[in-house]
Amino acid sequence: MSLLFFKRVLANPIRVGYLVPSSPFLTRKTAGRIDFSKPRVVVELGPGEGCHTRQIVRRMNPGSKLVLIELDAHFAEHLQKQFAHDTRVTVVNGDALYLPETLEELGCLNPDYIVSGIPFTIMERQLREQLLASIARAMGPDSIFITYQFSLQLSEHELFDLKRSEHCLFNVPPLNVIELKKSAAAV
Repeated sequence: MSLLFFKRVLANPIRVGYLVPSSPFLTRKTAGRIDFSKPRVVVELGPGEGCHTRQIVRRMNPGSKLVLIELDAHFAEHLQKQFAHDTRVTVVNGDALYLPETLEELGCLNPDYIVSGIPFTIMERQLREQLLASIARAMGPDSIFITYQFSLQLSEHELFDLKRSEHCLFNVPPLNVIELKKSAAAV
């Protein structure tokens, strides 16, 4: 665990959402869900210190683009420095509630993948619903939302259809990696 992660957990544990960073087992499992056989646009919401980001960047082909949207200014600054020399990576210090507008400004409508470990189940209900609606609005018909969560609750959300899920036991806590498509109700 990095000192930055530890400081941000102490400063705002609910916003960070986890007490320890994701394990290499979870980050590989999550990044492995992204098909980089051709250039892709990937959006990561709440990348924190970038443990999932680094796995994604390692797998990306030269024509792919990764947009990181991080609410915490300290994490965003850290990510900016970490990926300063990779032109495929764009860091936005912003709120995922405005995801469609942010992606429109960046010219990245209908990304291929949206990846997030934002802890939706511990959020206040209204905020969770607004955030999930923002994600669904940003998705095109072929976009895939990959999220890692303690609960499978999102797999039953009206805005999404479950594509597949897999449990990752080797993480603290053990989490589910869930792939979702935008449902007909969200269109």
